[in-house]
Amino acid sequence: MSRWKVVSIVLCLGLGIGCIVPTVTAWWYDKNYTESTLKDLDGESKLIKEAPVKDIYHFNLEQGILSVIKGELGTSGKVIVTGLNVEAWPNEILQMAPKVEFYSLDEVQSFIDTASEPQLWQE
Repeated sequence: MSRWKVVSIVLCLGLGIGCIVPTVTAWWYDKNYTESTLKDLDGESKLIKEAPVKDIYHFNLEQGILSVIKGELGTSGKVIVTGLNVEAWPNEILQMAPKVEFYSLDEVQSFIDTASEPQLWQE
């Protein structure tokens, strides 16, 4: 056999083994890891469903003035902040704001910061 035939056979075998072995190894690892991860996620989701949410906040919008209220949507609760002027906000955000629930005051602040940024809505 000539030298180039031997080199090409060795190269093909090397490439074949080099591609197949890592793929099979990764598949074997993912198969075992995915099953255990799904079991863990299922257990965590059960804990999340059973754990009550302590604080829920929502917006109330009256005559262009936004208020942050503690409690679920559709219920009256303790007013946390009031007097936020939202006349510069886009209409889509104004329509959406009273329909959104937040689970922390950080989320509320992030929403207000995002909606108040004029450069974001001019694009």
